[in-house]
Amino acid sequence: MNLINTTFAHGNGPYSRCVEWAIEVNNVREERGLGRLGIIVPLIYPDRQREILKIEIASNVAQDFLDKHPDEILFDEVQGILLSQLMFSGSNYSENLTKLHQKYYDIESKIQKHLSGTGKLKTFTGKSVKVDFKQIILQLGLNNRVQTNLPSQFYSTAGAGPFDEILEKSNEENEIKIDRMLIEKVLPIAKRMMENQEIIFSNYPGVFSYDNARKLRQNEMLTPPFIHPRKKDNTKIAKGVYLIVTGIDGIRQSNFYNAVKGLGMKIYTQPHSIKDLPKEIEVMPLELDKINNPNILVIYARSGWSSVWTAHLTGKGFMTPKFLAEDDPEIFFNEKSILKLHIGAVVNHDVIAALDEALKLSKKTFGFNRMILEKYGTLDGIRFAAEKVVDALAKKGI
Repeated sequence: MNLINTTFAHGNGPYSRCVEWAIEVNNVREERGLGRLGIIVPLIYPDRQREILKIEIASNVAQDFLDKHPDEILFDEVQGILLSQLMFSGSNYSENLTKLHQKYYDIESKIQKHLSGTGKLKTFTGKSVKVDFKQIILQLGLNNRVQTNLPSQFYSTAGAGPFDEILEKSNEENEIKIDRMLIEKVLPIAKRMMENQEIIFSNYPGVFSYDNARKLRQNEMLTPPFIHPRKKDNTKIAKGVYLIVTGIDGIRQSNFYNAVKGLGMKIYTQPHSIKDLPKEIEVMPLELDKINNPNILVIYARSGWSSVWTAHLTGKGFMTPKFLAEDDPEIFFNEKSILKLHIGAVVNHDVIAALDEALKLSKKTFGFNRMILEKYGTLDGIRFAAEKVVDALAKKGI
């Protein structure tokens, strides 16, 4: 069985989008008369990753996908344990870079050794499958955090920008408080992660969309938003704001809750996120696949691009907490692009003013989406990139 290896950065969004990308590559291959490939997924978060993937696949790919392809996705626990040691956690970016600097080369060596042999992987149903990693014919990486040296590597920034470029631009910004010597130590590692990529897929809009002077790399290609647009939902709910909790967000500490309540609106969030929110706040459970509902007026989230894209593609207003000095520097650049493109509001001190601005901006999102559609022919960046990957492989007879 030929295989795709997936690799990705920290958080729930990266592994979800990367797996959806791999599934879409298989869909394109099948449409062109080619065989589907097994999809290796490092199991980094054993407590939640399978369950969240089930929800995301049912919502964004097909409700019956896992019934039709029960053995296509293969969880790699060993690769997951190793890769988890390079993942960022918490909000102190400098500490995370220090950990990366200290552990990277040892973990890279262990992952490469693991991927040069055989392994026992598990399907969604728990069935054990023995695989020969030499049958991996391509890798899809979403902001990947390791160089695997596998063949035919493709990289998606998922809006976040190439990691090495984020570090280089961070050195130029006084508002980003990261030890400059630490950046210089980690920069060679970041560049190493970017090696061997056949195509780097960056996205519009994305982290550097504020910079009209930026030039694409020789192997870099722009795509539309790197998500499948959400299907419309007509569930009867009261008007409200959808809160996307990512685990590293700064939202829990804001006075957002009282502001929304004061406007007579409800707050909705994913059911599994409610336990992490303040108990005194009334938050209603609503699965993310229902976010494209006419009574969801605004999305409030950390300014990761998956959340921003979800907002403008569904015609919602978007608001986000202000960048903090200890944040991932990507957030600083994201805010600059969001404000320049007029697709979201940043909460400074006045939450109600930001909420009002987000509501006004929502009326302009469909014009913004039309511009993307005219430029790329689609709003679905995952499908767009999947077709480009299959095209590139076809040139090599794969």
